[in-house]
Amino acid sequence: MFVLLRKEVASFFASATGIVVIGIFLLLTGVFLWVLPVDSNVLNSGYANLDGLFSLAPWLYLFLIPALTMRMFPDEYRSGTMELLLTRPVSRLQIVMAKYLAGVLLAVLSLLPVLVWLLTVGWLGAPKFNLDFGGFWGSYLGLILLAMVYVAVGIFASSLSDNPVVAFLVAALCCFLSYQGFEWISLLFDGAHAQDLVSRMGIAYHYDSMSRGVIDLRDIAYFITVSSLFLYAAFLVFKGKPTRNSIFLWASILVLDLVAVGFFFRLDLTSEKRYTLSDQTKRYLKQNERDLTATVYLEGDLNMGFLRLKKAVSNTLTEMKVYSKADIEVKFVNPAEGATEEERNAHYNALQEQGLAATVVHDRDREGRQQQKVIFPWLQLATDKDTVNVCLLKNIAGNSGDQNLNISIENLEFELMDAVRRLTNEHPLDIAFLEGHGELPEAYVYDISGQLAHYYNVHRGSIINEVDVLDPFKVLIVARPYEAFSENDKFVIDQYVMRGGRVLWLIDGVQVGEEMAVANDLKISDLLFTYGVRIDPYLVSDVQCAYIPLKFEDEDESAEPQLYPWYYSPLLTLSPYHVITKNIAPVEGRYVSAVDFVGEDSLMHREVLMATSAHTGVQSVPCPVSFDIVNLTSESPFFANSYVPVACLEEGTFHSAFANRMVPKGMNMKGRQILKESAPTRMIVVADGEVIANEFESGQVLPLGYNRYMGRQFGNGDFILNAVNYLADDEGWMSLRGRSLKLRLLDKTRASEYRTWCQVVNLGLPLVLLIIFLLGYQLVRKNKYGR
Repeated sequence: MFVLLRKEVASFFASATGIVVIGIFLLLTGVFLWVLPVDSNVLNSGYANLDGLFSLAPWLYLFLIPALTMRMFPDEYRSGTMELLLTRPVSRLQIVMAKYLAGVLLAVLSLLPVLVWLLTVGWLGAPKFNLDFGGFWGSYLGLILLAMVYVAVGIFASSLSDNPVVAFLVAALCCFLSYQGFEWISLLFDGAHAQDLVSRMGIAYHYDSMSRGVIDLRDIAYFITVSSLFLYAAFLVFKGKPTRNSIFLWASILVLDLVAVGFFFRLDLTSEKRYTLSDQTKRYLKQNERDLTATVYLEGDLNMGFLRLKKAVSNTLTEMKVYSKADIEVKFVNPAEGATEEERNAHYNALQEQGLAATVVHDRDREGRQQQKVIFPWLQLATDKDTVNVCLLKNIAGNSGDQNLNISIENLEFELMDAVRRLTNEHPLDIAFLEGHGELPEAYVYDISGQLAHYYNVHRGSIINEVDVLDPFKVLIVARPYEAFSENDKFVIDQYVMRGGRVLWLIDGVQVGEEMAVANDLKISDLLFTYGVRIDPYLVSDVQCAYIPLKFEDEDESAEPQLYPWYYSPLLTLSPYHVITKNIAPVEGRYVSAVDFVGEDSLMHREVLMATSAHTGVQSVPCPVSFDIVNLTSESPFFANSYVPVACLEEGTFHSAFANRMVPKGMNMKGRQILKESAPTRMIVVADGEVIANEFESGQVLPLGYNRYMGRQFGNGDFILNAVNYLADDEGWMSLRGRSLKLRLLDKTRASEYRTWCQVVNLGLPLVLLIIFLLGYQLVRKNKYGR
């Protein structure tokens, strides 16, 4: 068989047709990747990858592979060498396999010049060679397996006729139908399950997974099975009837493939394991029995960044479908559908009425002209009973568009599973807002209460003299109390913490009147001190702050109020290292104080979540509060401090503040003893009670964190929601927010400067290498056989 293999390869390179075919393939692929202004163009995409190659290759292979295989049997039939070959001591199976392996070898050789493109993309990267090599080689393997199937189809088509043109057309048609036909047929069926089953029969379903760098044993088994079936069909055409040995061989291959299909093994070769779902996601999806429908509105005329986001959404949903017990139907809808502008606007309005806000994207074409597009970066996840809107775009002020898109991709699994859990959670936990100490009224926490109600049963209430009154609640929220706590209330909270209760403390360290700021003594300092944290009675100001409209007495009465920096409303910087605060906008504070850790405890983990900027003012109270502060400049010595902590997290084992004290008078202990040490638990302390308060405008509740004067949405709502979710999280769902994906971009300056050079090299060098290989091959043959 090896002799036959060498014969096939030699005859291919002895013919000008074979070289021309590979040359045309490399030239066409190079033109699509480096020259034409299409989505696959590497230089236009701005990203350091070759995803365009793996998207194009299946379609270009539809012509390359049939051209490679169309002469393998027809030339034998027409020249009469088949009869001579059959007289040799070689079986018909060996003849078929020799031609097949020769075709695969030639297809792989046609892919070797692709490495030139990989090196070019690496050189253009920022920094250089900032590539996902693992993902590339996984995709490369998928391309080779695709070529193996196409070659098997080509061998079968070649065995049917002695006319190469007929063999080419049959092979191209069969490859096309095998790749795309089942996707079209699946659309004829109703129901996601039936459509998925039909799609799985096609090559595209399995190649799409491997083209991302994900190696699934079931996909490999599929490629081997389909290749075996077409090769067996070619053998039957060639032989005329099956033999016992051939039946046993092909049956053995099919059995092994079926065993492989039943054995679930999946390997993500990408550097950051970007297509690997977390263990908790896999477990949840395997147990979920409710069918889901995901409608994605990322469709239509999208730029490269949003196309990347769309692909990431599709890939994540595909991975979820792999593990889900129930069906997940995925639909991509173009929100700009409509024959007229009126129809498109009607569609836009319908989406916005459903709570899907449009995003206006400003982009530039290759000529530098400004373009404006309306995008709906939303997904609607639905069951038969309810629908949840999922915003796919994280738009954080101060970040570049590429950074925000990358953050959006990092958060996809968290956002999608968050929606799945909201739809399928039939037993939500209970949380409570504490009352009885002058806490914020319900109207001022209306917005965040509505957000929390998607996840929990939200309660409000005062403490009574029963030690276990807080036990039903997973999280207790203490939202800006202004009245002192009694010993009984402190005791109930303390024992709640000792039993593993979680607390979100939102405490003002100072009370601000019309002209003065004084300490806010709530009589809980001893409690917090025992837990290892202290709220310092300082009034903190910051150069990085919100703006308010002011109009001074010496100004013209007809003049409009002007915006001035209100240093007492700092825009707090959040830790980029914790899942609560990662990738959310700055939080707007109001008359904030400082938090400080006290003591050391090896059983406790402590972390600062929010802090001020590098230019911070700190005033001890009592101190005056005046609008004159707006006259200070950022260079003023008043802002001599920096990075003052405002919020912190503590988790671990806490000690009771009542360990060596008597039970408060009137407390109903219900037969329990004082707990002196807690079960593992956690709490968050924020030295600003107003951080959770929403504002009002014309009697309407504004979203939490929205500054109506600046017209800007800050991250208060995200911070509070993440904080409560983290405190209540025992399964590690919040850890999904900690995922990081490396942003791999092209150096735009270098790509623009060397654009022509890259095009010439990547079009010409693969052809030059092909010619050099051909000349070398011919020289070796001449030296060997010329004598």
